[in-house]
Amino acid sequence: SSETERYVLSPYPRGGVAHSFLPHTRDLISTCHSHVQNEVNLVSGATVWRLGGTPEEPNLEELGDLSAHNSTVRVTEWGVEGCEQSLCSLGDTSLVKWDIDSNVREHSFCELPKRSSPTSLRWNPHSSGNQVGIASDQHIRLHDLRTMKCTTVVDNAHTQTVRDLDFNPNRQYYMATCGDDCATRFWDTRNCSQPLLSFFNHSHWVWKVRYNLRDQLIMTGGSDSKVVLLNVSSLASTDPSTEDEEESDKETDQNKETMREGVLEEYDKHEDSVYSVAWSTADPWLFASLSNDGRLVLNKVSKEIKFSIIL
Repeated sequence: SSETERYVLSPYPRGGVAHSFLPHTRDLISTCHSHVQNEVNLVSGATVWRLGGTPEEPNLEELGDLSAHNSTVRVTEWGVEGCEQSLCSLGDTSLVKWDIDSNVREHSFCELPKRSSPTSLRWNPHSSGNQVGIASDQHIRLHDLRTMKCTTVVDNAHTQTVRDLDFNPNRQYYMATCGDDCATRFWDTRNCSQPLLSFFNHSHWVWKVRYNLRDQLIMTGGSDSKVVLLNVSSLASTDPSTEDEEESDKETDQNKETMREGVLEEYDKHEDSVYSVAWSTADPWLFASLSNDGRLVLNKVSKEIKFSIIL
């Protein structure tokens, strides 16, 4: 759409909030929230809402609660292409898959290992909506949503807590992780004994890692207030529309060598911890970062980097 509608809902009906929009529609949103009850108890939950009304007079219709099997829901994640009306919630004790239409229905769930502390959840775009990755403590677990069983474990992926993970959008089996050990690591899930690459480009915890559709570009954000743009062309496909990875690799090996691997740019427009980063779905060279002080920064990949990739 050429026009952007901005809905401002204040006050939010459930207190402090982290939210996730369904990418394929404009009116569904999931939130994780918490508030203090009776000035003593911290009450946490998660909810799916339908956004209605107009930008001038918006309203939220509650479709359903996502707190089943969990006293605390840490993150919600909408399904990838092919399962757009599905959602997964990750809590302190369970992973739950939900079906969303006019209401919210539990599809299936599984219990997580005891005494684990899950931090992040991502759908695998190459699995027809049948696999999610979970970051928990120092480990990564891949779960098959058809059986709700763990199929792959990356033990001790980081020496401290894993904060986030993301799947390569173009190459099956490739995954990126980041954590409190200041590291960003890249993995082949077919053989997780050692990372394919490791970078230490932050001086404190790394909270977010995100692949660009041009999957040689990786963005990270950390508690050192920095956003870092990485080049990992040795592990990337070259053309997002290319499906044959091997042919693409053979044809473009020389092109990959023209840009140095590692840090391309560092952005220091924040004064507090950067907790979230995201690439634009409309412009692959545009990205946003959000810090703890509420500052939202929009940036673009420099023309020099852009042209070295596309030309």
